[in-house]
Amino acid sequence: MIAFVTLLLGLISGVYPIEVKVGGPVAAVEMTLDGAPAGRAESSPWVVRVDLGRDLRPHRLVARALDAQGGEIARAEQWLNLPRPPAEVEVVLEKGADGVPKAAALTWQTVSGASPLAVGLTLDDRPLAVSREGRADLPALDLETLHVLTAEIQFPPRVTARRDVVFGGKYGSEVSSELTAVPVRLTGGGELPAAARLAGWFTADGEPATADAVEEGPGKIAAVCVPTSSEIVSKLVPLGQRGAVLRPLHNQMRLGPEDRFHFLSLSSTSFRGSRVPAELFQISYPLAPKDGGVFSFLTDKRIARDAKAHKRIADAVAVAGLQAAAENHRRAVVLVLGRDVEDASHHDPAKVRRYLESIHVPLFVWSLYGTETRMAKAWGPVEDVSTVSRLSDAVGRLRTEVDRQRIVWLDGRHLPQSIALTPAAAGVELITGQPQEAK
Repeated sequence: MIAFVTLLLGLISGVYPIEVKVGGPVAAVEMTLDGAPAGRAESSPWVVRVDLGRDLRPHRLVARALDAQGGEIARAEQWLNLPRPPAEVEVVLEKGADGVPKAAALTWQTVSGASPLAVGLTLDDRPLAVSREGRADLPALDLETLHVLTAEIQFPPRVTARRDVVFGGKYGSEVSSELTAVPVRLTGGGELPAAARLAGWFTADGEPATADAVEEGPGKIAAVCVPTSSEIVSKLVPLGQRGAVLRPLHNQMRLGPEDRFHFLSLSSTSFRGSRVPAELFQISYPLAPKDGGVFSFLTDKRIARDAKAHKRIADAVAVAGLQAAAENHRRAVVLVLGRDVEDASHHDPAKVRRYLESIHVPLFVWSLYGTETRMAKAWGPVEDVSTVSRLSDAVGRLRTEVDRQRIVWLDGRHLPQSIALTPAAAGVELITGQPQEAK
């Protein structure tokens, strides 16, 4: 078997050394990126330098273990620049000369690089002893019978990584059933048909894709807010009117009843303990319509705001897109701009917009000081929210966008940018990086 030692959990581009662990006699390891050759290693350590390109895009990275004749022994894959859990674990079966698994080796990684609090491994629900290095000997096994290995590792704070490996019986290696969530937007006044009636509507990499289910579900809005709550109040509500205006505004500009609103921090915390350095942007607890409307959220002093001088606005928007798509809900990202400030991001606004386009997350950019500021021009297209009335209109467009979205589940796992609609699709369009009303 083969498993990745280097797990790329964050938003990444550029060239990275990717290491894998293999079990059994292997002559070479080949890697492909989105189906194209990405490199080859012919000895241990099995490391390949993979070029992910300069842009932020979702990728499928596949590692293949080959025998001396070039035949495939096993393969592993990881999906990059897409929502992933904060910790992952891989399981490699180590085989003896007779081809029978003799041991299991675990590899794990978290975005924080934290050490595990507990490492557990079971075989057919029976616990196995695991060494400090993450290795466990297997008892004598009947390969005519199906066996399940389950690895579960606990990390601080309250993070668990789990992996199930099935072997024996009719399976030679791990098996799984996977689906891809595709957000679409209703363009007419009707509803999306049931999944059975969507036959012929979707393709993936040019091949027909089967719709297994359709759902509405809750909406998730991830927001990056540059101005402080006090600045927003000062700009939108004259000092002499605040007593009469602020309380009614708390209950206005509400989102849908199941929608949730989150704030992303403007700066990150770096973690260097993992094999690939990671940076985390904190996300707030979810705000619901029972907590008030969007004006109330933006001006709530209880929501922590970044005090650091170096704000990474564009980077935070990219991570907000990842967070908005993470749970496969209806989604949107909102960026609120205030006065011009310096952006210390690694990525520029155009690059971030292209990334959100590729993962089907619409971006709303609201500017507190109109569309002619330096930052507004850099982000273009921008909505002017310099008055309460204009902000209310912008919130209405946000709610309309999220309300019109539906999630279609396609059979198999596909890169989001590979999904397309056929001419047979009616009354619906794929979600892009721009909301419908801002086109």
